[in-house]
Order: sequence, then C-alpha cells, then structure tokens
Amino acid sequence: MAAPVIEAPPPRLRSARQALLIIHGIGEQDPYETLDSFARGVFTHLTRSRGLNAKLCPIEIAHEDWVQVGMRIGFFAPHRSAPPCPEKDAPPDRPQNPSDQPAAYVDLFEYYWAPETEDKLNAVDTLKWVLQTDFTPLKYFADNLQEMIGAYGMKMRHALREVLAIYGRELARVFFLYSALAVGVLMLLAWIAKPHDWGAALANLTAAFKPYLRFEHAVILLCYAAFLLMAWFGLQSLFEIHRQSGTSIEQTAERVWFALDAIVAAAFLALALWLDLRPGNHALAHAVAIIRQKQIWEPLGGAAIAGIVSYALTAYVADVAVYVNTDAKSEDYAAHSAILKGSTAALKMLLASGSYDRVILAGHSLGSVIAYDTINGLLAERNAQPGQPWDTPVPYLSLDQLQKLKGLVTFGSPLDKVFYFFRQHVKRDQAIRAQILSMLYSFRRAPSGRTYGQFEYNYAFRQLDGDDPLVWLNAWASMDPVSGELKFYLPDDQREFPYALPVLAHLSYWGDPNFYEYFCGRLL
Repeated sequence: MAAPVIEAPPPRLRSARQALLIIHGIGEQDPYETLDSFARGVFTHLTRSRGLNAKLCPIEIAHEDWVQVGMRIGFFAPHRSAPPCPEKDAPPDRPQNPSDQPAAYVDLFEYYWAPETEDKLNAVDTLKWVLQTDFTPLKYFADNLQEMIGAYGMKMRHALREVLAIYGRELARVFFLYSALAVGVLMLLAWIAKPHDWGAALANLTAAFKPYLRFEHAVILLCYAAFLLMAWFGLQSLFEIHRQSGTSIEQTAERVWFALDAIVAAAFLALALWLDLRPGNHALAHAVAIIRQKQIWEPLGGAAIAGIVSYALTAYVADVAVYVNTDAKSEDYAAHSAILKGSTAALKMLLASGSYDRVILAGHSLGSVIAYDTINGLLAERNAQPGQPWDTPVPYLSLDQLQKLKGLVTFGSPLDKVFYFFRQHVKRDQAIRAQILSMLYSFRRAPSGRTYGQFEYNYAFRQLDGDDPLVWLNAWASMDPVSGELKFYLPDDQREFPYALPVLAHLSYWGDPNFYEYFCGRLL
C-alpha cells in the first residue's frame, strides 16, 4: 500500500489520504460482499453528489485476517481522463508517469470474521441460549434500572412513574412476548421428541395419490410443479433485485432470463390447466384434498418448520450467541477473542501505516459491536503501563497514530440491546469490579450514576476527544428490529432512516444513497 506523493487534497475531501475499514454483521456472509456494497455506495456518492473525478482500482494486501483485496477510490483533476489502474511489477525501464498518480484517495477494506462463528453452536444450544436470555432483564432489573437512571438523567424522587413503566415493560416482555416464544419453541421441541412413523406417513401419501396416478394425472401434476418451480425462481430474482437495487452487471442476460422464465412458467400453467379441466381429471383438486389430510401434512409440515427454525438459529442467532459470550471460562470465548484479535490487527495496521492521515471504522449490525469493542481494546492498550519488549503489543501505537482514527459509523446497530442483555453484571457490593469493567468499556459510555463511596476512583481516556475528535455517527430505523437509537452511549449524531419493511429494513442501509450522504458528508 505505497502512498503516492500528494500535495493537497481536493477541496471536497477532508484529507488526501483516507482509509475505511468495514465490519460485516450476522448471517452467512461471503468474502467481499461487504466491501462490494460499501465501495459502490461511497464511490457513487463521491462522484455524483460531490462531482469528483474518481477511479476504482484494487489493492492487494497480504494480511491473512482481512482477506486479500481492498479497493482504492483515486481522485483526479476535473475533466481529466482517469488513467488505468497501476500495472503490477511494471518493468523498471517503464516507470509510471507521476501525473497518473491520484491527487487523493480513499482506500476501503473489510474485516471478514464469519468463519470464526461457523458451526460453533448447534440449533439446540442456540435455543437454550435464547430462552436463558429471555429472562435476563428481570434477573438484573436493579442493575439495568441504575444504568437507565444514569443514561436517561432520571431523578429517582421524580421518576416513580418511569420506574413502574420500565418494570411493567419487562414483565410484559417476559409474559406476553418471550413466554409466547418459549411456548412455541417447547411445542416444537415436543413435536421433534415425539416418535414419528415416517414410513407410514409416506405410505399414506403414496396410497392417497395412487388412484390418481394415471399417466395423464401424473403429467398434469408435473406441469403444475414445473410452473411453481419457475415462479419460485422468478420471485427469488425479483427479491434479489429489490434487496440489491443497484445497476445490474448482467443486464442483457437478466432480461433474457426473466422473459424465458415468464414464458416457460406460463406455458406449463396453461398446459396444466388445459389438461386438468378436461372431463374426469381435476388432478389439482384431488392433490389438495389429499395433502389436507392430517396424517400426511402434520409430520411433513412439522419437519419443514423444524428445518426453517434450525437454519435461522444456526445461521443468524448463533453468531450473536458466540460473540456476546464474554465468559473466559466458556469454550466459545476463543471465537470471541479471535474475532477481536483480527479486527484489532486490521485497524492497527491502517493506523500504523504511513499511507493514511485519517482512518474511519464502520460496522453493520453485530459488526458495530465488534467495532466498538475494538476501539476500547486500542484505548486499553494505549493506557496500559509499558511492559517488557516481549510483553508489548505489536505494533504499539503512538498517540499520533491512534489519533488518526477520526470516525466511527454504526448502522443497524444493536449496541444498546447487547449492553442491556449481555454485558457482564456485577454483584451489588462489587464497587471496584464495577469500575474496572466500566473503565475497560468506557468509550463514549453514558454515566451510570452509581455510588461507589470510599472505593470510587477517577479515570478519563481523552485520546480521541482532543482538538480534532473522533466523530461517531449512528444510523438506525424503527422498522429494523436489530437497531435502535443509542441511549447507553454518546454518539455525536444519530439519524433515523424511514425504511418501511420490517425484515428488509436491517439490510436497507447498504443500498440507500441517503445513508452514504449522511456519513460521507460528515467524515470524508
């Protein structure tokens, strides 16, 4: 990542040499998905909204923990044709033209942590974790209430109504929401535990269909099945277009595919209806009547529901369960430590590099929690007493290097929820331990308002709050159940985005130009 010689940044950028590190959230992420979405969004904003003349080029990196390629957005003089990307290992007799170097650049990298949580918890273990988590707010009600008093600035003698409202909310959460979830889960577990005669179910299905398995009926059912299959493929493609609304890189092939899919689906449906409406057939009506028989659909439907729930638990919820486990005695703690170690190494590499004057850290969903913990880890390293060479972090950041960190972007962030449900709790008289935990995770934390008496001590980490402080932006949506306005933390600015669909809202930031306008305008 050699830095070109740069005299001054373009007037519409805060610095000529900037880097962005993006951390993905929960789910079955693939390498470079996060980088792809973020790079396209930033590039589009800087070229269209700010009118900068930019060129995208890859940066090959050799750091094992954060994949192998980053992207550089290079900026050139207006109205100048951007040169091609630098040629790798150019012959020495053909040096690069200095005028081909960008006047400024923003480099983007992703930290990819998904493999660390893969297959760490099965569906049953994750389910146990969910049920235990349900009752955490009541178990630690006094502790949570104290944090709310501090964060919300509540005065106890004037806040009886608020306290009763909070307590009522937690009771309602358990008895109306979580208890219903628990009952549903227990019913599913009871169904799974119940012996099922799958052979008899299949035999009943075969016997029910047997009178109608004439050749013509079989053809009709196959045509209906082919129509449903083609319709499913088409709906999947439409869903992908809605979720990823950017310009397609396969426009011609995509149009041809939709046309063929619609034609083939319509042809199978027309053929099925023409054959089915002939006298003596009605194969579809017979099939529906058969499937509605309880001895057939109950085991098959239950198995489908169990499979969907198992996939959701292992593919999404398990990521949270593994990472938020801060118990060093747990076997899952190794994954938590590995994720933080990798994110810290990636961020430190950028801060220690001479290629950048400003570094920005961004995290989506659970990635925002990792980003926040990473910053706390860097502050803890910086504030620790120097040790022997063999016991000193490498690289050990100087204050100037640490203060290159100028931005934190959290979007779709569950930071408040993770703090509320999963932080380490202390016993009622552990005044020193409570302050130690607060100190280790103190970055922009709202005060708790606790009373420590004679055990109280003072600490303040001001490295990121000087004359040119780090700016923290938080983007959230009310229809995004994962995110929320941060109350237990002190970001510089928070903005709610009006995403309408409850499930898709959590992913809507990636393709929203307004989101990139929000954070790029403040940080780049």
